[in-house]
Amino acid sequence: MHQMTDDERYAAIRSRDTRFDGMFFTCVRSTGIFCRPSCPARTPQRTGVEFAPSAAAAVAAGYRACKRCGPMAPPGSPDDDPAGSLAERALRLIDEGALDDEGSVPALAARLAVSERTLHRALVRRTGAGALAHARIRRARRAHDLVAGSELPLAQIAHAAGFGSERQFHETFTQIFGHAPSVVRERAASRRRGTGRPGTGRRGAGSGPALEADGRGDVVPEGAGHRGAGSGAVLTARLAVRRPFDGAGLAAWFAVRAVPGVEEVVGTVWTRAVRLVHGPGVLQVDLGAEDGPLTLVLRLADLRDYSAAIGLVRRLLDLDADPHGIDAGLVAAQPGLADLVARRPGMRIPGTPSLSEALMWAVVGQQITTVQARDQITRATDLHEDPLPEHLRTGTVHRLPLCPREAAATAEQWYRGPGARRAALVGALQAELDAAAEVTAVRAQLLALRGVGPWTADYALLRGVRAIDVAPARDVALLGAARDLGLAEDHPTLTAFLDAASPWRSYATLHLWHHQAGLPARPPRRKDTAS
Repeated sequence: MHQMTDDERYAAIRSRDTRFDGMFFTCVRSTGIFCRPSCPARTPQRTGVEFAPSAAAAVAAGYRACKRCGPMAPPGSPDDDPAGSLAERALRLIDEGALDDEGSVPALAARLAVSERTLHRALVRRTGAGALAHARIRRARRAHDLVAGSELPLAQIAHAAGFGSERQFHETFTQIFGHAPSVVRERAASRRRGTGRPGTGRRGAGSGPALEADGRGDVVPEGAGHRGAGSGAVLTARLAVRRPFDGAGLAAWFAVRAVPGVEEVVGTVWTRAVRLVHGPGVLQVDLGAEDGPLTLVLRLADLRDYSAAIGLVRRLLDLDADPHGIDAGLVAAQPGLADLVARRPGMRIPGTPSLSEALMWAVVGQQITTVQARDQITRATDLHEDPLPEHLRTGTVHRLPLCPREAAATAEQWYRGPGARRAALVGALQAELDAAAEVTAVRAQLLALRGVGPWTADYALLRGVRAIDVAPARDVALLGAARDLGLAEDHPTLTAFLDAASPWRSYATLHLWHHQAGLPARPPRRKDTAS
């Protein structure tokens, strides 16, 4: 991995990103304390800090531990995690439904490789509440979205939101939002019709703007219809997004890689079939909206997947990125990127629904073009045709994406390439990967796989877990873009150029990839491509 410079470390503490916790510690000369990079305290001046590789080194230099972020735990230890790396991972899994249905706190703790007590301490110290309290709030928020944004029966919403009974649903909803579900629904319908009481200035509890303002960028439902068999539905929601937002860049990226029948891009309208916990779903977003939230149309086989689908869309489109901070950081760290950033403000990382899918694209895409990689995956998808239910289909999207494990079982029938790479592909797609682990740990898992080198691992991390500071090694497409811009003459020079953009190398990489995609076509002479 790239060895960070002190200037890069300072940029990291300004971003307060928990991904850097444990990699180094910040020592503040004026106060004599040392902190984790994610410490919430005011960022000190650059000239007033030095950096230590460990807590022990900071103590040996005469610094004492910060009381706000508690940096005394050994690097990577889950036993004391006030900065939130363990808590953030737990909250992400809870948001994805880890405690729904038959899920339990012991199972969640085991998935995170910690004890229940350790998990509880981390969550309480970070958020003031335990796992069950967060799951309860999650169910209530999901129920509120469905109450205010659809005409589904309340009994059906109670079940879809994960409540054990309709009575429990009503009691929890009323306690949290201050009104019964029927009242919230009536007020939401009144606002949509424009017949709300004038002059009051009041909004129903938990109204759309309140949800947008909570800092998490949650979904704000609009008037939504519903249909479909069983508990399925078609819902419309609004996705809060920080602007600028390079939706055109995302649309162009997805269009080149769209597997027919699974994904479709018409103009800037992106449609994609996905596999969710309780059944299939189809996501549709107009990425070209120039202001305000993005409109999402969700087609779900099972309403219990509503919240998980929203979270998935936010990750696929990188909606929680801070575009102003990233763009300013890129230009300040690497002035050579200024023109590219000016052309595409608000660049986002285009994700994949799973790490396995990103890894499949990376391995298949070795030493071939993006179009050739898409053709290979399309052939595998044809072989394992998995049609969507009729009521979920829209446009040309009519089937589910390829299941990586099924692809591994039939690789000899669809993969056209060297036998050694086919064996590597099969092994990679059959591997048990912990995508919930921290980025450095996931990278180690990937590099331990046969046939997976730094380029493949970093590409899979960039798209599969939204790693913000990776740059696929020895990527010829990147080098071609850099040469065209007069930024680099060889791979070592390019590596140094991208290293200077840390801790936002992933975004720098995407700027170069987008530039390369716009260059005139040349005969393919590449070791690796941006698949």
